[in-house]
Amino acid sequence: MGKMKELFIQQMNERIADMSDAEYQDHLHSAARDTYTDTDENGEPATQEQKESNHDAWWNSLTNEQKQQLYNDQEKVFELSIEEMNHDLGFGA
Repeated sequence: MGKMKELFIQQMNERIADMSDAEYQDHLHSAARDTYTDTDENGEPATQEQKESNHDAWWNSLTNEQKQQLYNDQEKVFELSIEEMNHDLGFGA
């Protein structure tokens, strides 16, 4: 299993282990709901325009330093993914 997947599973297990039974049930129900639909604040299906507007508002709320950090984090994930793929395929071993 890849490093990123192992880290993700570990973090999810830690989060779930810290939840009460009620919190865990809420987590399961919200995860199932979020998997199938994107909704607006009223529970109605969100339009593409609303999604784009929400994303733009979020992006514009970030500082340049936060945007740079997101970029750096994404580059690191990309590098790790390439390294894992090369390892899995036997390149550079």
